[in-house]
Amino acid sequence: MSVEMYIKEKVKKISEKVYIAPDIPKKKLNAALKSMAPDLNPNYVVAIIDTSIFGGGKDGGVITGEMLYLHPFVSDTFVLQFSDIVKATYETNEIVKDNGKVKLEESLKVEYKNGKIRDVTQYTIGMENEHLKELINGIIDEAGEEGEFVSTSQATPLSMMDESIKIDYIKIMCNFAYGDDELIDASEYAEILSLMVRIELDVPSRLFIRKYMLESKDHEVNQDIIERLREKIDEGSFELVKKSLMKDIIYLLRSKDRNLSWQDNEFIVNLKDRLDISTDQIEYISETIINDEEILELRKNDSEIKKSMKEIASKATAVGVPLAAIYLSGSVLGVSAAGLTSGLAALGMGGILGFSSMFTGIEMAVLLGVGAYKGVKKVTGISELENNKQRELMIQAIIKNSQKSLNYLIEDLNEITKQLTVELTKGKEAEIKIKKLSSLLSMLSLGAKETGNKIKHAQKESIIIKLPLVLDTMRINELTSEATKKKYRKVIFECYVEKEVTKEDGTRKQVFQLDENLNENTLEQLYSILDAIGYYNMKDAALASAKGVMKGILNNG
Repeated sequence: MSVEMYIKEKVKKISEKVYIAPDIPKKKLNAALKSMAPDLNPNYVVAIIDTSIFGGGKDGGVITGEMLYLHPFVSDTFVLQFSDIVKATYETNEIVKDNGKVKLEESLKVEYKNGKIRDVTQYTIGMENEHLKELINGIIDEAGEEGEFVSTSQATPLSMMDESIKIDYIKIMCNFAYGDDELIDASEYAEILSLMVRIELDVPSRLFIRKYMLESKDHEVNQDIIERLREKIDEGSFELVKKSLMKDIIYLLRSKDRNLSWQDNEFIVNLKDRLDISTDQIEYISETIINDEEILELRKNDSEIKKSMKEIASKATAVGVPLAAIYLSGSVLGVSAAGLTSGLAALGMGGILGFSSMFTGIEMAVLLGVGAYKGVKKVTGISELENNKQRELMIQAIIKNSQKSLNYLIEDLNEITKQLTVELTKGKEAEIKIKKLSSLLSMLSLGAKETGNKIKHAQKESIIIKLPLVLDTMRINELTSEATKKKYRKVIFECYVEKEVTKEDGTRKQVFQLDENLNENTLEQLYSILDAIGYYNMKDAALASAKGVMKGILNNG
């Protein structure tokens, strides 16, 4: 076990409030580093011990694989360099006070390699000193005689890891896709390409993977690839990588048929055992995949996304699957880790994945609108449209990812076509290879079609997200009351279907809901008309809503 993994396992005993990477809240991390270790790279923090009175994270300790920073409320920071220490000792003495009462006095001392012994008790106020002694000695034992104390990044996205790691990761994905029917079909090919885009696989690596996909005789066994990954990645990061890999494989299974159970898939069950991932952890991983899918399928707004992400995050620690593992390769929907961090920052949740410090300059401004301005937007219905910023960002990222995937597919199609042309000139002796290349060409064409459909669907959703799903009929009637605008009213209402819905209080009412069967051009036209008549203009919308309400009151009077 590495020093960093040992720290993660044992540090919880030191204090009631301990935060372990990669699940350290951003505010706690910033406060702790500012107070205790301002020059420390935040990516190297393994844990934070918070002994501050109000839980702000300014007092206590910061631990890396090399050092322990101690900062009590009443003193400056004291730093313990593990490589300088021989051992720690803990003692208790009974002190009899003048009134006869006995007080237990603790002392925590560290013995240095130069022979000096120092009492550090004054720096550990609020900590369990006996457990801290055990932690320090355990760290030294884990490092061994060579004393290898190393600080590594605690949450590096897969896109920022070495190319050889990405290649091995995708090799296992290919093995899974090939394993059930000895064929990587069109949908599997498209999803693997989407993953390659998300993790920013470079051109030489992608060409290597293409060859690996096509030549089954070159496929390696999973165990060899896993062992190689273990050697390349530090222990803490490997814990994230293996759970991320399981997530991507389960999504690949779901992309073929959502009714398929991972428990009935021999490949996944064997991989689960090889990677030492529990059933509860896989069930949680599956839950996060469904959560991602529902963001688009149920057209969740920002408030709903924030709520569901908080629910997912609240379960992460208990089951032992950090959110950083779930989104190490980005979202299965086609959004990179950087894109997710950026989007969640807009919801005030930028630090939830543990990647924030990895990306510079990507955090977005918080959604506009406070106070009276926000109130007016709610009255006019504009706030409902603005409450879809995160989904809109995701859709744009999916379009971008899918377009790149389509470009890759076209390149692959061209390359296979060239190979097929060469083989056709060879005649009968190349018959087997021609058949294989023809089958592959057909599969790539289907993959390109599937990716194209994904782009088309995402582009349609990117328009729908800007349209009111339920039409404010009073406002439309007011905004199109002028003679020159009445022609627009009919066009608008033709894009909506009148339906009876049940309200929260149980009563029923007639509403006009957007007809989702409309094609992309009609939806674009609808948006242009609504924009032209002032439906999205807060001033015009507020005035029209007010006029509509007044007319309703007068008519009822």
